[in-house]
Amino acid sequence: MQRSEAEAIKIRKRHREVFNPTTAKFDGQIIQYYGDGTLSIFNSAVSAVRCACELQQKFQQEPVVPLRIGIHIGDIIVTDDDIIGDSVNLASRVESMAVVGSVLVSSKVVEEIKNQEDLAVKHLGAFHFKNDRNQRNIYAIDQPGLVVPQGHELEGKMAAKLKMGKGKTDLTPINGKKDIFISYAQLDDESLTEEETGWISTFDQALRKRTAQLLGYQPGIWRERKAQDEAGEDVLKEFPKLKVMVSIISPRYLESEGCLKELKEFYKIASKKGGVRIDNKWRIFKVVKTPVRPDQHPPEIEGILGYEFFEVDEKGHFREFHLDKQSPSYYQFLERFEDVAQDLSQVIRSLETGEAIATAPIGQKAKGAAQQVESKSQKAVYLAKTTSELNPIRDNIRRDLEMHGFKVLPEQELPLDHRFREVVKENLGQCQLAVQLVSSKYGMVPEDEELSLPNIQYEMCLEAGLPSLIWIPDNLKTSDNRQQAFLEILQTQGPDHETTEILNAELEDFKTHMMDTLSNIKDDEEIVVQEGQGPPRVYLIYDRADTEAASVIDDYLYNQGFEVLKPLFEGTEQELREVHKDNLKTCDAALIYHGYGSEYWLNAKINDLRKAPGFGRSKPMAKKAVYISGEKSAAKEGFRSRELEVIKQFDDFSSEYLSSFTEMLK
Repeated sequence: MQRSEAEAIKIRKRHREVFNPTTAKFDGQIIQYYGDGTLSIFNSAVSAVRCACELQQKFQQEPVVPLRIGIHIGDIIVTDDDIIGDSVNLASRVESMAVVGSVLVSSKVVEEIKNQEDLAVKHLGAFHFKNDRNQRNIYAIDQPGLVVPQGHELEGKMAAKLKMGKGKTDLTPINGKKDIFISYAQLDDESLTEEETGWISTFDQALRKRTAQLLGYQPGIWRERKAQDEAGEDVLKEFPKLKVMVSIISPRYLESEGCLKELKEFYKIASKKGGVRIDNKWRIFKVVKTPVRPDQHPPEIEGILGYEFFEVDEKGHFREFHLDKQSPSYYQFLERFEDVAQDLSQVIRSLETGEAIATAPIGQKAKGAAQQVESKSQKAVYLAKTTSELNPIRDNIRRDLEMHGFKVLPEQELPLDHRFREVVKENLGQCQLAVQLVSSKYGMVPEDEELSLPNIQYEMCLEAGLPSLIWIPDNLKTSDNRQQAFLEILQTQGPDHETTEILNAELEDFKTHMMDTLSNIKDDEEIVVQEGQGPPRVYLIYDRADTEAASVIDDYLYNQGFEVLKPLFEGTEQELREVHKDNLKTCDAALIYHGYGSEYWLNAKINDLRKAPGFGRSKPMAKKAVYISGEKSAAKEGFRSRELEVIKQFDDFSSEYLSSFTEMLK
């Protein structure tokens, strides 16, 4: 046993000694070590394959390291310390088929390396993997020193071809729970090419991963795999157990009797059992994959605000969003998908705990807060309907407002007939602030009206005397004469109204100003508790990977008499975010330690400092600084800022570098 353990340690050590520098040589990034395996990503398929070949050739030398390698290319979702997505799962499936000494790749990889004369491949066959409905062609890299397996040698998580039978294979969640049902038309899950994963399948897998991250456990998400869009009684009888239904809306969905039957049945059951709506959230999530006219929507979802996974261009052509890194709509998909995942997780949590969905308003009493505000009312914001190209920005603002505890109206789709003005007036009467976004397009004109939606809402805000913030992108130009006339009205008349403020700032600056404005709107029943005394509080912000390096600064600040606030890394994403916001609200100064963290991480934390007033902070920070350390890079050496003090120390820690920061706080 001792000899086996010694050999295992020796092999593991050699694996790391060879794997790390070889991966770096080909510009790869090791995402994760798990057991005796690794998960890595590369900038190109060619680099990944060349790296794999060199690794296998080196590992054939004594002491031999038995290694199997699988490579696939596709979109991924990057989290703080992991990557997820169907492409990761497929790479794992390919690897599991391999034999020691081989490098197996998918056909997508072969397509990328086909012009590399020295990278020959051998086709091993077409296979079905477990939990994958598509047939996959698998190849072996054929190079000196590499093993090319025979068909009978292939090992892996194989699954027999799906037998559709009557068309129903129940995709039941592993834990047996059935919390969320995805209702969809089979046609919408058909991929255009053999190698692509269907849109519904991609959405399903991403939703399982993201909701598990947000809730801290895996909710029961299930759907039918269909040959025909029929709703079987064996499926409908499970609906009383459901918490939420996600309906993927498309032209085919609305033509499908089975899909509409699922929708009607869940609506009927939910109405009798807890209600279709919980606080300001619906238990039916309307995910619009392909645009359909609102007047064609079934009555059960007619008034529900949908999550639109498409955009419409100036010619009226729509483009669906796809979770594909090569797609121009990749980031738009992620933004809209995040809205779905967060809202859905809130509804699930509310149904399980009985707690209200809305988060506490800014300043509401929180554990450990030095300054507390108790409010019996919730502020409401009228977020005006805008044109289609600004919907992602509107959704972004809505998400920020709801995260900070504000009620956002309208909560339902606005009717585009004679009821439009009446419904808008009713919503405006409940709000303390209106937010309007203006684009280069004129926008839709409701029935029996002459003006566009944005124009009418602007006039009605003025009539109501409601304080309004209007965002117009800097240097906005339009070719539409009607919109040009509206822009001139805004630029000339808007500033004359005491209740209207027009900003041409960057979006993040606009949102910060919006939060400041809301924090200054006082409620009649607010009771303010004065801030207590204590040592100066410094919020030391760092990435998980910098925990050890930042501890030196933590000790130094504490020994100087400061109370050091630090980020947490254990808990749900929402819990960690709340602690982060509380620290930004209560600290006297903030110091960002930038070592291993990415540039994206650094920019995100600097943006959070800008947003601090919107989180409920009542006064400016006495000091803000960025402490840049760790390994030198061009980006680090070139970093500069007018907002924050920049401290750069690439050698051993010295308190002299922090003297200007600490003296300001004493």
